[in-house]
Amino acid sequence: MAEVLITLGIIGIIAAMTLGIIIDKYQKVVTANKLKKFYSLMQQAITLTSKDYGELIEWLPTAEHKTSDGFEKWYNLYIGKHLQTISQKKLDNTFYQVGLIDGSGFVGYNGVGVVYIFYCTELKYCADENTPNKNVFDGRNSFLFEILKTDTNKAEFITSHIQAHRMTREELLESCKYGNWDDPENSIENKRHTCTRLIEYDGWEIKSDYPWRQTIVKK
Repeated sequence: MAEVLITLGIIGIIAAMTLGIIIDKYQKVVTANKLKKFYSLMQQAITLTSKDYGELIEWLPTAEHKTSDGFEKWYNLYIGKHLQTISQKKLDNTFYQVGLIDGSGFVGYNGVGVVYIFYCTELKYCADENTPNKNVFDGRNSFLFEILKTDTNKAEFITSHIQAHRMTREELLESCKYGNWDDPENSIENKRHTCTRLIEYDGWEIKSDYPWRQTIVKK
């Protein structure tokens, strides 16, 4: 009887370990697919808007769209009409939240010259009125995208930030692990700027060396 119980215990431990691996793998696939889908939806929305208003660079938000009221006006005029949403609301005087029909969402704001898009795999992970720091992206539930002018005659919707698109994979992985690409000597919680670009770089796949389990690796 004791041997049977020991055997069952060992089987239970192995099953629990295996189940954790399976769940993680599934969550990674779901997350990567959501990121790829959101990227595609935004690109399609921009393409459709460009048919009516010209190239993206011609209708980037300006200083008058700096507040959440201004962002709302800009978003609904250009991008919003081409996305299926379930909710839209101003979080404060700067940040604007959008809930998408698939249950994901994003928080956006206009930095004048750069539109920051903090995408959340589920709307519950997006900032709300009670979140002090709304521009968070942990590389597991929330991810950074940007709309910005990339040169004199061109603007783009990109993963992470423009500097991330000049990094090697090793640099992207390092920055995704430690966060805060603009101050590499100091890790900062929820500032994993480059993780979105790393996933795109890997063909919209979350590889085995991706820092999935922890919010951030402390230096």
